[in-house]
Amino acid sequence: MKIDIKKMTFVAIAVAINIVGSKLALLLSLPIFLDSIGTMLAGIALGPVAGALAALVGGLINGVLGDIYAIYFSLSGVLMGVLAGLLMHGKKNKPVSIIWKTLLITLPASALSACIETFLFGGITSAVVTTFIIQALSQTALKLFGSAFLTQAVTDYIDKFIAIVLVVVSMKHLPYELTHFAKAEASNKEEKKAA
Repeated sequence: MKIDIKKMTFVAIAVAINIVGSKLALLLSLPIFLDSIGTMLAGIALGPVAGALAALVGGLINGVLGDIYAIYFSLSGVLMGVLAGLLMHGKKNKPVSIIWKTLLITLPASALSACIETFLFGGITSAVVTTFIIQALSQTALKLFGSAFLTQAVTDYIDKFIAIVLVVVSMKHLPYELTHFAKAEASNKEEKKAA
């Protein structure tokens, strides 16, 4: 990813979307996180590096703003941003492919999140409903890691599916130059050569 002002501004907007989504989910005590809409936007529009950067910066800022868990879980967000960029950047994202691409983005990140929840926080997260479900399931044969992974896999899939659908639909309605940087830059270079 070539660094320029337009792209960095786009990543900054993606970070802001992550922060607003995260605060909204915490405020409403939602069982999903809404903290990766900007990550998916950056990853899909600009590629894996931008997706990872949006997740990392958003997680660090959320941590400074009071959600200490966000700092640690930003690693999971970085993984999702990279995977979203690899699987969806510059590709045709049809409705059926979104279903399985979301699964491929979610499962590795859910495993990483389950490790963080289990080994660092004993199954506790900033999401009250999720923490309750993990603690209840940890009393079953799943134990703590299994309950954390199952809960994360389900909530992450729903959360990321919503985020990806919002991004894909939004990108269809935003100006082409705003969401397809590489193609817009290539067409600008061709126009300059022709002139």
